[in-house]
Amino acid sequence: MRNFHLTINGKRYAVSVERGPGSSELEVTVDGQTHRVGVEEEEKAAPSAPRPSAARKPAPKATSAGGKILAPLPGVVLSVAVAPGDSARAGDTLLVLEAMKMENVIRADSDCTVQAVHVRKGDKVEASQLLMEIS
Repeated sequence: MRNFHLTINGKRYAVSVERGPGSSELEVTVDGQTHRVGVEEEEKAAPSAPRPSAARKPAPKATSAGGKILAPLPGVVLSVAVAPGDSARAGDTLLVLEAMKMENVIRADSDCTVQAVHVRKGDKVEASQLLMEIS
């Protein structure tokens, strides 16, 4: 049995609905008054093939080829967490880049020392643009 409260034209009704096993009739009780209701089910459309779930791609990572940190995609620099001469440990945040309305944290791949920073907060950058140099 399923119980509902329906409001029709501003009036509230207590409704319970029950179907016997294998029955094509429902027993509907509205505010204590029971009614037998015939039900014809519509034919269901053939189930469509399940949609493949979109595989969630990891956020692009900055490349650090030969000590150069390059932008993984175009965006705007939200913050720079290091300055030339700073030491960073693997996993430390170097800078944050906003791209496609998402914040992309650029982290150190390994322990390093920042040699040069080529961007600052608010700068627009292109994909593969040199952001900083590390050793």
